[in-house]
Amino acid sequence: MKFIDDNFDDYFEGNAPKKRVKAPYVETEEEREERELNETTIERRSNKKRISLIIGSLVLLFFLFFLVRCQYFNPEVHTTKGVVVDVVLKGTVFKTYECTFNEIDEQSPNGIVKKEFKFSVTNDSIAKTLNELKQTNIPIQIHYREYRSSLPWRGDTKFVADSISTQLPIEYVNTIDRTKITK
Repeated sequence: MKFIDDNFDDYFEGNAPKKRVKAPYVETEEEREERELNETTIERRSNKKRISLIIGSLVLLFFLFFLVRCQYFNPEVHTTKGVVVDVVLKGTVFKTYECTFNEIDEQSPNGIVKKEFKFSVTNDSIAKTLNELKQTNIPIQIHYREYRSSLPWRGDTKFVADSISTQLPIEYVNTIDRTKITK
């Protein structure tokens, strides 16, 4: 029994259309050679990517060389004698103490020469001692390293003090009564 017009094929009555069987695809010799060539070759990066990669690696190598050269290559070691003038804590990210120092010339008649020497201190205990000695006019000797250039974590100058020595014991320096000292 058919409810729709006669052109309708009823699949339940065995009138289903037959599936078409495709003939297998046979590739030509040229297509096979092109496919094999594409499978065996490695895709190359574009020129823009290659150039940017080379420039980026050169910049990184230059930065690392500069950083290592400034940080570790043979700093010169010096000492100087003088009087501490000022100690200031500076820096936004890397906090270091920046100090000003009047050098003493042993050969001049009054001893003190108004030659200012600026250096950085990264050690808190040395900076505390220098701050204690700031207004006392007690001569001290500073042992410092001179690097090729300054780096942010070492301070604003290329001179970094790593030890100090006074003729007075440090325990006495920290207990000085500044009201009795005259300039």
